Amino acid sequence: MTLGLFNKKTTISMEFCSDRVKVVVGRYQKKNITIDKCFSIPIPEDLYEDGIIKDTNKYLYELERGLSENKVTRGDVYGVINSSNIIIREISIPKVGANQIGAILNYQLDEYLPVDPQAYVVQYLPLDTVEENGVEKQNLMLIGVPKSIIEPHFNLLQNLGLKPLVLDYAGNAITKLIRFNDSINGVYDKNITIACVDLEHESTTLNIIEKGMMSISRVVKEEIRPIIYEDAALTSDEASWPVEGNEPFEQDNSAVSGLKRNLGVILDGIDIVFRYYSSRETENDIDLILLHGYYSNIDGIENLIGNFFEIPCVKLNVLDKVKFYGDLADYANAIGGLIRVSGVK
Repeated sequence: MTLGLFNKKTTISMEFCSDRVKVVVGRYQKKNITIDKCFSIPIPEDLYEDGIIKDTNKYLYELERGLSENKVTRGDVYGVINSSNIIIREISIPKVGANQIGAILNYQLDEYLPVDPQAYVVQYLPLDTVEENGVEKQNLMLIGVPKSIIEPHFNLLQNLGLKPLVLDYAGNAITKLIRFNDSINGVYDKNITIACVDLEHESTTLNIIEKGMMSISRVVKEEIRPIIYEDAALTSDEASWPVEGNEPFEQDNSAVSGLKRNLGVILDGIDIVFRYYSSRETENDIDLILLHGYYSNIDGIENLIGNFFEIPCVKLNVLDKVKFYGDLADYANAIGGLIRVSGVK
């Protein structure tokens, strides 16, 4: 992973999603993060799908227009990406010095990842250490990103007149953000087990964080979108819908009901991961479900998900070391991308 110095100058961080690009401009310092500007650039359908830029010229045009309209000064930029094509593996190796881990992985990478190493950029995140049969071992999370995803993003950012320094994985970005702060919503301590659920249009990402360290990262490949069902049940709590600016408005009840039916598939996928996590150690329990991402603004979704899992569930609203007056849940990954401790580069 890339080790960087504390960054005191203003930097751009961009999270690439299927239907929008989220942009923050701010400063990461040792004691806090200050965000000066945030905005989203809407992306027309079929230009970006699951981490793949489908039409480079049209995509570039949309981003150029969005950056110009929001008067962004070109400079250093960090990108945050996510895709079901990113391979995540938890592995265990004999405990060695930090400077030896890379050599071990390079030598045995084909044993850990069932892919062509030449087609991927593979980085690792250190997890916990355990003892097995009297031997101390280091658990690692391998993150393999296809070069077919990395290279087009770097080229795109360069063509925008920006200086791309790092591409980070969204799961790593939110983990860094939680670890950097001491409290969540002024209530919850970071040193508990938190399931961060990132609700976006194209997919939902689940990251389980134990005491500030990532434990599990998974992508549930299921779209969130309103689907009209003629026989959809109409209930009063399904009558609001988030829009830009986070102000709900009255929406066709059957569309929202359709979305909640779709959400059931996502919850089942999350439940599988929760069960897997609990099966690894008897004391593995989720203490808090933390919602973020664009669709965390759906009215009543915390109660819906909290009741489903019988676990406290809240939307990310406040972090004690982040100075930001926008929707923190929506821009959490982009803000976490500003933290330069480690990243996929």
